[in-house]
Amino acid sequence: MTDDLHKNKKKRTRLTPLGRLVVSLFWLIVFATAGAIVGYSIVGNGNPLEVFLPQTWIHLVEVLVNSLL
Repeated sequence: MTDDLHKNKKKRTRLTPLGRLVVSLFWLIVFATAGAIVGYSIVGNGNPLEVFLPQTWIHLVEVLVNSLL
């Protein structure tokens, strides 16, 4: 009877630590991008695609640096 239980169990595949890191970084990038788009377009009332422009990020860094000084 115990042999039947072992035969019916599926073997689980597990990710290696490197695989977990890659998957985690992928989801981090996806959610950070989605959050930036939502934040810039809904909260900031801007064009969602302007998030990807370099001058947007340059302005953001300038604002942060000036606020810290």
